[in-house]
Amino acid sequence: MKNKSISNRVATVHDVAKLANVSIATVSRVLNKPENVNKDMSERVLKAAAQLGYTTNSAGKALRLARTRTIGTLLPRLDDPIFSELAHGIQETLFAQDYAGFLQTSGYDNTKIFDAALRLFNRGAEGLLVFGRVDDERLLEFIEKNPIPVLQVYSYLEGHPLPSVGIDNARSTQRIAELMLQFGHTDVALISGPTEGNDRQQSRLSAYQRIMQDHGLKTVVQVVQPGYTINDGGLAFRRIMEENPAVTAVMCNTDLLACGVLSECRKLGIDVPRRLSVSGFEDVSFAPLLYQPLTTLSVPAGDIGRYAARAMIANLEHGHSLTSMQFETSLILRDSVAVAPKGAERAA
Repeated sequence: MKNKSISNRVATVHDVAKLANVSIATVSRVLNKPENVNKDMSERVLKAAAQLGYTTNSAGKALRLARTRTIGTLLPRLDDPIFSELAHGIQETLFAQDYAGFLQTSGYDNTKIFDAALRLFNRGAEGLLVFGRVDDERLLEFIEKNPIPVLQVYSYLEGHPLPSVGIDNARSTQRIAELMLQFGHTDVALISGPTEGNDRQQSRLSAYQRIMQDHGLKTVVQVVQPGYTINDGGLAFRRIMEENPAVTAVMCNTDLLACGVLSECRKLGIDVPRRLSVSGFEDVSFAPLLYQPLTTLSVPAGDIGRYAARAMIANLEHGHSLTSMQFETSLILRDSVAVAPKGAERAA
């Protein structure tokens, strides 16, 4: 809640300094050069700024007086092909409309993205595109106090207070699970990305668990840690096979994880798909090029990014409301999935 003495006017740097019990110079350093300020001091100032709904002059001018024609995008990281594809769709649309785009990485945990978002606002971002669901309470509170348009991208999220543009992760995962069941697989495992503050992985994991339980089947799950690599997918697969050797199908919540599984199968001499079926999620560019072309779900990430950027520009230029939009995924059946093996083949 804002300090009563300033509730009817725009908060200033003096107000932030007073609430945080620091100097104005310290507030300036935290907001402009946070690397030069110790963590405790920085957190104190940022908390005060959020409580007062304060943004720096550059952001304030963007929001109240002038235009920066700049839109910020928060992504978990940049080295995953699906993030790059979505970012490319956003950036090319912004460029075509004479807008600039700030890209900021914020990790997989969307309960901890306020500081990254505030940095974009303080550098003049007029709107914000967030990859996935906004779960950060500080950011949600900040958005309530400040007239900054925010759009969640990649995930379609019913019932969330902020609009979203993207796919239904749960329904898409259900399609892969149903495919495995149709092919006769009853021992199906799942390898998931990090789930903390990550709606995509949470939805995919829940959908897998639900459909397995609905069919009276055992759930076998391995969750990799944040910052995971292709190699982590292979290590997770090894643990699955050591603990559950009867598994005949492995669903992976990203193509990167599936690539790790296929690589490990090759090392271990496991025949894909005769002995083991493997699926991914997202259909990144290398998916059809693997030694066993990967069965996966195609996500129109570039189209989602372009649509989201156009919607944000329409809001800023013409006052059009930001509304939710669902995109469909496509099931791509390739050589990595086949009918479940019989007894002799299973033991091979």
